[in-house]
Amino acid sequence: MSIKVCATGDSLFCAGFPDKYREIRGALDEFIGGCDVRMTNLETNISEFGGFACQYSGGTWLNTPPGLFHHLESFGFNFFGTANNHCMDYSYAGLLSTVGFLDRAGYAHAGTGRSLEEASRPAIIRLDGGATAAVFAVDTSMESPSMAGEAGGVFEARPGVSYLRHESVYRVSTEDMRELKRIAGRCGVNFTRDGEIASGYMLPDRDGIFVLGKTAFTDNPDEPASRCNKTDLGRLTALFRMAKEENDIVILLVHCHDEEAPDESAPPEYLKEFCRAAINAGCDAVFGGGEHSMRGMELYRGRPVFYSLGDFIYQGMRVGHLPPDFMRKYGLDVNATAEEGLAARSKGGKIGLQTDEKNFLTVVPKITFENGAVADITLMPVKLGFRTGNPELDGLPFFAEGEEGVRIFERFRALSEPFGVSMEMKDGMIKVLTE
Repeated sequence: MSIKVCATGDSLFCAGFPDKYREIRGALDEFIGGCDVRMTNLETNISEFGGFACQYSGGTWLNTPPGLFHHLESFGFNFFGTANNHCMDYSYAGLLSTVGFLDRAGYAHAGTGRSLEEASRPAIIRLDGGATAAVFAVDTSMESPSMAGEAGGVFEARPGVSYLRHESVYRVSTEDMRELKRIAGRCGVNFTRDGEIASGYMLPDRDGIFVLGKTAFTDNPDEPASRCNKTDLGRLTALFRMAKEENDIVILLVHCHDEEAPDESAPPEYLKEFCRAAINAGCDAVFGGGEHSMRGMELYRGRPVFYSLGDFIYQGMRVGHLPPDFMRKYGLDVNATAEEGLAARSKGGKIGLQTDEKNFLTVVPKITFENGAVADITLMPVKLGFRTGNPELDGLPFFAEGEEGVRIFERFRALSEPFGVSMEMKDGMIKVLTE
């Protein structure tokens, strides 16, 4: 039994595609279309702006009218991940509008739902020959209010995202730790916190951890910079094991924005812990997103882990509307246009994600499973339109040929070297050496 799986980075999709785009993306369509499971992370809400904007957002309030969805649909995806830090940009109404739209359209999706149970549930994709693929989507960089909740007692379940929490800590010397405690005592930053712990409203900190305000420190050199929340990790890995018992392959999409070093290409410790635990629990492949540029890949127990595929579509400068909260932040009138708001934030296009070309380079993996084993990993080098002179083409993906493809290959190979992964360029494609 052969199953081909394809995944992309984040589809931050807010506007339609020009007709001329079809002329330059044929190879990409063919590559994706040749797979049985075809996935992308839907980094937007689908609604008619019928609800209110949430007080917080994933950075930019993202929403796409349903009438534009056929543009994204044209790639032939048969799964959409919805677990990301933008799923609550328009509160519960926006989240439920997205879920309802995908349900009515008959698309497989996972990652958000009307309850924690529904949000955590995998989508089941039924393939030719009777095989099935279970696909999960999990967010690790969410705001606490976006977390889906359970029903219990008199309480209904809470809509939201499937989540993995984590703990972060900064390592300092013993001398610095003593000084931090002296500073806390002098300025009183922890007085309220200490009182809430003493009265039971907050749980005490772990041994060896000191929290200054809201930031945790340790002088233990062996303490990891971050670790998964044990409860969430146990809940999710139990679901992965159950899915593996009932399906031919299990796939995880994970959304992570967190960084632990100036070099954002290095995945945080807890993300590596989670991805490896997912493989141990039965996942056959993990595809990461969230970080707007590529991170490397690992072959863990013979299974591929892509720590970030970056962006597949980036239309962050073509958002149709932005709420008053955004405008107030940048000193604009609440009725200013989205274009005016984005221009203020980017200082006239001089700063922001859209100014760094590395955010416009990605790979699209195709993994072939033969009787459950990884038989081949082929990556298509893909470049998003970058400062093309045509805003309609900026941020849209196409097959990167020639020198551009080689440049993407060299970058991805360098990012993957710390994980001991070898690859080569052959006939314009990147081949991962699995043996």
